[in-house]
Amino acid sequence: MLKNKTILITGGGSGIGESLTKQLSKTNKVIICGRNEDKLKKVATENDNVTYFVVDVTNPLEIDGLFEKFSAKGIVLDVLFNNAGVVELWEINNTKLSSSQIFSKINTNFTCAVCLVQRFFSQANAGVENYIINITSEVAIMPIPLLPLYSASKSGLSVFTKALRLQLKNTKFKVVEILPPAVETKMTTQDLNNTSKLVKPYVFAENVIKNINNGKLEYAPGSNAFQLNLIRRFFPKAGLKLIDKLSRKQLIVK
Repeated sequence: MLKNKTILITGGGSGIGESLTKQLSKTNKVIICGRNEDKLKKVATENDNVTYFVVDVTNPLEIDGLFEKFSAKGIVLDVLFNNAGVVELWEINNTKLSSSQIFSKINTNFTCAVCLVQRFFSQANAGVENYIINITSEVAIMPIPLLPLYSASKSGLSVFTKALRLQLKNTKFKVVEILPPAVETKMTTQDLNNTSKLVKPYVFAENVIKNINNGKLEYAPGSNAFQLNLIRRFFPKAGLKLIDKLSRKQLIVK
């Protein structure tokens, strides 16, 4: 149950992270982190029981530094929401990304989450109920060819989550995977120019919390999730071509 916990939410300054923070802070202590101090400060100011730390989660030294600050302040986390994420429209034959850009995107979506899980696990009180909650994506079921880095990194986080859940099955650590559909955030509306019907972030956050409290270890509420699982199982090659075709209609490629 997500109540009376100390919770860390990465990317808590906007989108899904902000909506989770607003709802969870009513009955928990919530710590948010990210790179944009103005956004973090605004969320912390507008909600009780919220504090923030400015952290670049793609930098391993800053991740370690964050947990050193927690230790110095006597903060012990009970819940980790790996929510931070970035997305890109990238076709290798049309656009060139620098090596630094590629590293940054994959690290944000995958590597930093793994590092945070390790640090979280090391500091947690193993005698009480703990939650590791990784937010992946429907692309972890079937990739979108226009989003190769996002698809690959979120798929990697999904695999890591499943492996971690098995490793920790006889402990008090609950390992949860959330696979959002297209949610109305800056990522979908501005970064991707997504023209499909979008879910409101506060509605999605409310349902995420409800399902976690009901004991679900995997939550994929989108109407596409069931269809994508069928496609992956029975028509992987044809399905991938169909997904590519449909995504090109929904995403306005600049």
